[in-house]
This record gives sequence, structure tokens and C-alpha cells, in this order.
Amino acid sequence: MLANSTESYGLVSKMVHWAIALCIIFLIWLGWWMVDLSFYSRYYYAAPNLHKALGIVVFAVAALKLIWHAVSRPPPLQADLKPLEKLGARVVHTILLVSMFVIPVTGYLQTTVKGEGVSMFGLFEIPALYRSSEWLRDVSIDVHAWFSYALIAIVALHAGAALKHQFIDKKQTLRRIL
Repeated sequence: MLANSTESYGLVSKMVHWAIALCIIFLIWLGWWMVDLSFYSRYYYAAPNLHKALGIVVFAVAALKLIWHAVSRPPPLQADLKPLEKLGARVVHTILLVSMFVIPVTGYLQTTVKGEGVSMFGLFEIPALYRSSEWLRDVSIDVHAWFSYALIAIVALHAGAALKHQFIDKKQTLRRIL
């Protein structure tokens, strides 16, 4: 079934969820790894270019996720969750979604500050919308870094909660998204 039901996520939502999840995990690792590359590393230019392109992909897929969720509403949270668990789920999902937009946008801003576009895997380029100030670049770098570090914690919390509900509480939580 492509669409979401009242009990489970549909195929489209599942594919979008896991595509974003894998990209985010890879981007976290790649971002962490590439900041220590020396100028003489053969990956000095390739790693940041891949990081930027995948960041744009996450942004685009997150936008599709929002559109899809407007078309096919996600299933409600499980009824037997405690009120605090429901609140936590809503907060974590909101932070995850906001991060899927804030992190790529701030990455785009710091990349395009001098008017240069972002290469999409060497196939085409996303142009710079405008030249901006060094101040905006500096703020973008800080916001990008802080949101990325926070995202690591939120992803761990999200995965940990899903595993807890599945294996400790026996609520079949993972079955809805797998």
C-alpha cells in the first residue's frame, strides 16, 4: 500500500523516512570526517562537494515528505503511549523536521556567500540566489554546526525510543515504519 493507513505508514512514507535517515547518518559521519582532511588529501574537495549535494537532497526529500504528509496523513501516535511519551514524540519529530530544513539552508548559505553555486554530483548546479555578507556566512556556520550536533542527540533519542517501544514495551512500534 502506497498511502498511510490509521495503523501504519505506507510505502512512500517508509521509503522517504529511511532515505532521509540513511542520508542524515551518512552526512553526520561525512561532516565529522571531512573537517579534519588536509589540503593534500585526495578527498579535500570531493568530500565537501558530496556533503553539499546530499544536504540539498535531504532538503528536497524533506519538502516531499511534508507534501506527502499533507496528501496522506501519517497514522496517529499509538493510543497506549503515556502523555509524556506522546509529547516527547511530537517534540522530537518537530525538531527532526526543522533540522532537515535548517541544516541544509545554513549549509547552502555558507557555501554560496561568494556567489558560487552548489554542484549536484557534477550533473548540474544549484545557483547561488544572491551574494551575502561574511556575517551571514559566520552565523550560518554556527547554526549549521549547533543544529548538526543537536541532531546527533535527537537521532539517537528517536532511535532509542523506537527500540524501547518495540523491544521493552512490546508495542510493535518499528513494524509501523519497517
